[in-house]
Amino acid sequence: MSEKVLRFPVEYFDGGWKKGEAVVDKTSLSFAGVRIPFKDIQDLEKVQYEGKNAIRIKKDNKNYYISFGKTQDQIFRYLAFNLKSDRFAVYFLSPATRGGVVVKDSKWDKGYLCITDEALWFLSSSKQIRISVDSLGSVEKDLRTVGKKQRVVLVITHVENGEVITSFVLCPETTLEMLQNYIQNIIDKYKPKDKLSEVEEQILTMVYTGVDSVGVESILGISTEELNKLYDKLVDMGLARVVKIRKEIELTPRGVALVNDIMKKAAVR
Repeated sequence: MSEKVLRFPVEYFDGGWKKGEAVVDKTSLSFAGVRIPFKDIQDLEKVQYEGKNAIRIKKDNKNYYISFGKTQDQIFRYLAFNLKSDRFAVYFLSPATRGGVVVKDSKWDKGYLCITDEALWFLSSSKQIRISVDSLGSVEKDLRTVGKKQRVVLVITHVENGEVITSFVLCPETTLEMLQNYIQNIIDKYKPKDKLSEVEEQILTMVYTGVDSVGVESILGISTEELNKLYDKLVDMGLARVVKIRKEIELTPRGVALVNDIMKKAAVR
């Protein structure tokens, strides 16, 4: 995007999809009489909205949906590098593991770790990875082999499509410490305020491993009514959502992240 001003045919959502033109310059995006300075973009993401692939742009806590067609990836990359965020120069490996399995073709990238209102981002010339803050599971320091040397890295877990993903971050240790505290504060903010009982933790873990309601009742020796009350609590806490009329639940990203934490604690007991 070397030109000072670029113009694109777009469709934007305003009670329905409407055709128009978007103008992108060095400092802002404009369309349909709306101007969005890059420094005011609180977050963005690629979404499916009302039947179209679009970019959701958040400004002043309001969401705008724009479909850029063939230029969508190019625009998304440009906006991601210019949105309002706290950013830190790092090396990152993301994803490093997926569902506990090492991702073999994943390589270290030099870029930025950025934190917006709603997400943590890894940005480089080849990757723009957005991790929703409510899908974050844990952050901790660990030793990893990087370039044949043992280095202290930050290990960040999050949930994507029901799988636990880990990413590694490498930067000076003083920055690493600050980032760990920063991200841990975000995780703590989204953790359930109420503590789970041992039975509730067992239910979360069973649902995570694919046990249905009948199986949960049988294993725990509880009635359907008792299980439904426990399910209601997990749903109210944002850890699960109802997926069938005969109450079955599936875990939300927050629920999966919590199960990962429960399993880690169980492993060290």
